[in-house]
Amino acid sequence: MRILIYTGKGGVGKTGICSATAVKAASLGYKTIVMSTDQAHSLSDAFEMKIGASPVPVAERLDAIEIDPAVESERTWGNLKDYLRQIIEEKSGASLAAEEALIFPGLEELSSLLRILDFCQQNTYDVMIVDCAPTGETLSLLRYPEQLRVFTDKVLPMVRSFNSALGGLISRATTVPKPRDAVFEEMDRLVKRLNELQLILRDRNTTSLRIVMTPESIVVTEAERCYTWLNAFDFGVDAVYVNRIYPPEATEGNFAGWADMQEQSLRRIEKSFADQAVFRLMLQDREIRGLNTLEDVAGQLYSGEREDPTAVFCHQESYTVVRDPADGSWVMTIRLPQLEREDISVGKEEGDLILGICNQTRRFHLNDQCGRREISGWEYGDGLLRIVFGA
Repeated sequence: MRILIYTGKGGVGKTGICSATAVKAASLGYKTIVMSTDQAHSLSDAFEMKIGASPVPVAERLDAIEIDPAVESERTWGNLKDYLRQIIEEKSGASLAAEEALIFPGLEELSSLLRILDFCQQNTYDVMIVDCAPTGETLSLLRYPEQLRVFTDKVLPMVRSFNSALGGLISRATTVPKPRDAVFEEMDRLVKRLNELQLILRDRNTTSLRIVMTPESIVVTEAERCYTWLNAFDFGVDAVYVNRIYPPEATEGNFAGWADMQEQSLRRIEKSFADQAVFRLMLQDREIRGLNTLEDVAGQLYSGEREDPTAVFCHQESYTVVRDPADGSWVMTIRLPQLEREDISVGKEEGDLILGICNQTRRFHLNDQCGRREISGWEYGDGLLRIVFGA
C-alpha cells in the first residue's frame, strides 16, 4: 500500500490538498482511503458528508475515515491505563482525578497513527492518504517510537524482573497492586507494532511525507524547520505544496506589496526544496469543498509528468554510512538543510548517537560499524553533517 502523509502549519489547507489528492488517486483506478488523524477533523467538511471512525465511501474507489484518538488509545493500551488507574484511585480515592491524570499528551494521537499499520496488514487499499496534525504535533508523534524504545529496552526489563521477584511482597505490604502480566504483554505488543510502523514509515518506496505551506515567510520558515527534522529522523520527503498563491489581479492597488513578498517566498521555496517536487495551487475563487471542486483542484495540481500523485518524486536518502579506505574509519553523512553549525551538537553514549538540533534531541542506535567506534570529529557545511567514527 502506498502511503502519503501530509503535514504543515495549521491553517495552510492540508485537508483540501489531501482530499483533492485522494480524489485524483481514485480517478486513476487506485482503491484509495483518506484518513484524518488530526483531532480537528475537516474531512466531513471537505466532502460535505458525515464521516466517522469507520471507512465510508465518498466517491467511486474512494473511502474516508476520521480517527477517534480516544477510542484508539483505549484499544492500544487499555490494560496499562487500567493498572495506573488502580494505583491512582487507591491513593486518592477519586476516579475523576484518575481519568484526568491518565491523559498522556501525544499518546492518543500516536494510537491514531497505528491505524496505518492496521490498514497495511489488511491490504484492502492501494493508496492511503493521511491528513496529519499540524507540524509540531506530527514531529512529536514521529519521535515517540524512539523515545519509547529507550524505555522498553532499558527500564521495562528491570521493572519486569523487579516485579517478578518482589511484586507480590510489595503488594501485600502496601496498597499498590502488583502489575498483571497483561500490562507487560501489552507493552511488548505496542513496541512491536511501533517498530513495524517505523519500518513502513521509513521505507521511501512505501511512504512519502509531504509538506503543505502558503507563500508567507513565517509559514515557509516552519516548513523548512519541519523538513530539517524529517531528514534528521530519516523520513522521506518527496514533495511540497504551495497553497493559496495570489493571482496578479489579487495583488493590485492596496495589496501591491503582497506581490513582492509572495515572489520572494516562492523563490525561497524553490531554493530550500530544490530536491523535491514543488506543486503550486492558486488561490481559489471558492472554498475547497464538495466533490466537483475537489476534482477541479486535483486537475490543477496534477497533470503531465506529474499526473499520478502516488509516484515517488524523490528517493534521496537522509543518512549514508561509508568506509574511508584511507584510514579505515567510517563516515556518517546526514542531510540537515537550513541550519548553522552552532545549531548542532553531536555525542555518543554506548552504541547510541545523540544528535542535538537547536533545542531538540534525537537518540538512535548506531549500526555495528559505527557503534563500536568513538567519534573522532564532525563538520557541517552545505546542508550536510559529516560524523567520523575513528578506526
